[in-house]
Amino acid sequence: MAEEKRLVTNLTYLDRLAAGPFYKVRLRLVVLVLIIGAIAAVAALYLEIIVKDVNIVDAVFLPLMALSFLLMAVILRRRPALLGKVENLAFSLLVLYAMFMLIYQLRETLPRLHTFSETILWYPMLYLSAFLLHRRATALRLSTGIWSAFLLIGIAFAPHSLVLVEHDASVMNTILQFYVSGAIYIILLYAFSRIEERYAETRALAYIDYLTQLPNRRYGESMMVQLLRQAREYKTIFSVAMVDLDGFKRINDRFGHDIGDRVLKRCALLVQRYLPRGGRVIRWGGEEFLVILPDLNETQALRVAEEMRRGLETSPHEGVGVVLASFGVAGLRPNDTLDELIMRADQAMYRAKNLGGNRVVAASALTLAAEA
Repeated sequence: MAEEKRLVTNLTYLDRLAAGPFYKVRLRLVVLVLIIGAIAAVAALYLEIIVKDVNIVDAVFLPLMALSFLLMAVILRRRPALLGKVENLAFSLLVLYAMFMLIYQLRETLPRLHTFSETILWYPMLYLSAFLLHRRATALRLSTGIWSAFLLIGIAFAPHSLVLVEHDASVMNTILQFYVSGAIYIILLYAFSRIEERYAETRALAYIDYLTQLPNRRYGESMMVQLLRQAREYKTIFSVAMVDLDGFKRINDRFGHDIGDRVLKRCALLVQRYLPRGGRVIRWGGEEFLVILPDLNETQALRVAEEMRRGLETSPHEGVGVVLASFGVAGLRPNDTLDELIMRADQAMYRAKNLGGNRVVAASALTLAAEA
């Protein structure tokens, strides 16, 4: 339980959404938001030019943000691994814009209109973004720091004559509501993140195998359903590898179940070393694991499985020795069901066992042999 809680706490809300096949969804969402942000920045500047009300902050930052967001979107399409850095860079640019815009609002807009312009309505999105992109404790510090910076800006640039001398009720109410509402947003977001984290802990208990700390069969089936849906909608591919430890029953019988459990956990760690991005090792049952490999065809998955097999073969266990495994690899075919895909991987794995174990067999090889 403590381990699951630690794992959940060290993830952001988007990290939890991005588990397994949802990583691609997050990537596409960020690219879409960047493109929309660039379009919105250009549109806002265009409208200001039409009404002849372009302020110095928008004149500098809106073109900069439009170009930066488009460049970030292009970078993510070419280098998805930079997702986290791009998110933080875009967020920092928005915070910088917000600070300079607040100075302008306090010095120019507030004395003239006795209220802020509509731009201020977007400021709570900064706090929301902080909690989406960072862990709860970091997000709290970050959003509190942003709010504090806004407060210092208010102290330095607020129209003091209207507040302290004329006691302008409209100006005082505008300033008060801006800071109080910001603090309330932060408190509510913090409370929501606590609730969501508790829910994630409960969900982790349902989807994580207690012994190996791997995703369990329920998680694996859910992930494959999502991958199959994506394959049918977007013509993507994925493969699976069924893994069964050779002679594991003899280890339990000879050394006891405590040693067997230790071996099982270490084998899980060894197999995970060779996972490509987005891949998952699932505790399928007993001494069986299922490796899910998004975006890999059967040939590519065979190479990954062979690396895993060699990794097990060259990593002896203390007091037990080397524990080998049989691998059966199957790639998704057109019109496949999940049952058919798993069955082919299972058959290939049993063929590997019948050939003496410690080997990788492709499901397509069984098909070719049957046709011959």
